[in-house]
Amino acid sequence: MSKLAQLWLAGLAIVVTGCIGIGTEEPQVTQSAGTLNTVCGDRWELKRLRLNGDMVAIDDTARFTFLCNREGNVMGKSGINTYRGSLQITDNGLMLWDTSSFASTKMAGPEPMMQQENQFLRALAGTRQAFTKAGGDRLILRDPPGDIYIEFVKTKI
Repeated sequence: MSKLAQLWLAGLAIVVTGCIGIGTEEPQVTQSAGTLNTVCGDRWELKRLRLNGDMVAIDDTARFTFLCNREGNVMGKSGINTYRGSLQITDNGLMLWDTSSFASTKMAGPEPMMQQENQFLRALAGTRQAFTKAGGDRLILRDPPGDIYIEFVKTKI
């Protein structure tokens, strides 16, 4: 094969290799420590719940919400009931719950939904860290070892 043909093929191979990679890189998802300004002021709806590394099946995630205001007052839906409480979030994402302020209504419902609600409320009370990711559209509440992991998505209030 002539030198010119070899150079042409080598150049073609570089162009093809470069084109194959175009558009295949996914944007990197960054996770940032939550603050009162990034966590509070929005309505969050449950996306997923993991306890001890196992996914908890939630039938209707829209029935599980988290809201807080900039003063740290928390409220939301826990499946059947509603809950409220207060917390502080430090600039590095540490969550400090005021456990004496935590309260929930006590309506009953179908047993599977009650079990999901109990798991959600226990998990929520066990969280100690807040993170936002995906440009602030996701909220992660978790405990330091990662045994509790609650992921919410931002929704319209």
